[in-house]
Amino acid sequence: MRATHLLPALLLHQLLLLPTAIPAAGIWIFQILKQAEEKVKLDERSQSLASYQHMVTTRAFAYDRVTKRCHWLSFNSLTNGVRKKQDHAFDLYEKKDYVRNCIIGKGADYKGTISVTKSGIQCQAWNSMIPHEHSFLPSSYRGKDLRENYCRNPRGEEGGPWCFTTSPETRHEVCDIPLCSEVECMTCNGESYRGPMDHTETGKECQRWDLQRPHKHKFRPERYPDKGFDDNYCRNPDGKPRPWCYTLDPNTPWEFCAIKTCGKSSLKELEILSFS
Repeated sequence: MRATHLLPALLLHQLLLLPTAIPAAGIWIFQILKQAEEKVKLDERSQSLASYQHMVTTRAFAYDRVTKRCHWLSFNSLTNGVRKKQDHAFDLYEKKDYVRNCIIGKGADYKGTISVTKSGIQCQAWNSMIPHEHSFLPSSYRGKDLRENYCRNPRGEEGGPWCFTTSPETRHEVCDIPLCSEVECMTCNGESYRGPMDHTETGKECQRWDLQRPHKHKFRPERYPDKGFDDNYCRNPDGKPRPWCYTLDPNTPWEFCAIKTCGKSSLKELEILSFS
């Protein structure tokens, strides 16, 4: 699947962070999962385990269509200071956890940029002890992305992402980040659903439709071009009760996805889109 099918063209360029190996050219935005290396035309034989681990921990990578090489990026399209411009020389692959605007389950994997609590208080930076001292330092919670003052849930606690606040009267508070299952909705049994839900109702990550691992299946995008088999998004191509997907769990071939039925207001919006 081409990146151009999903989002408009954007250029990533940051003077302080951009490695000299990255040409100052355009990049098409495209979101990926952990198995993204299977989609990119890399010479995998020359890729070391260290390179793979580096890809998993970085926020994005740029694929050069000419040299068929990847350049790891420590920033993404949402990073402050990024300049945007159109070009077709590169594809940008971003990890979904860094650009998702909703949470899965308790939000332990949320790595977005919301930095305001539910009551509207600005968050305190994680590496700051003012006005509240704490032990949640980025160095103590490696891999939890405790950067800037963004809402996080480093221990996977109930309530979802939270932060210490800049108000001396309020030590910490949860942030108002919706569950992805509350944001997405469908009509009838979801056969027409084309949204970005990519986790099952038990929280398992979906397998890409254009891959045959870990589960082989018949629903190849090229065979069913009208079924909306984009990325690893939940779909209902065979008339099941609701959208579903194959999972990345080798022991669970497929599961239904938690997508609610659209309310009246959502249905009106869908009708306007359908007849416009």
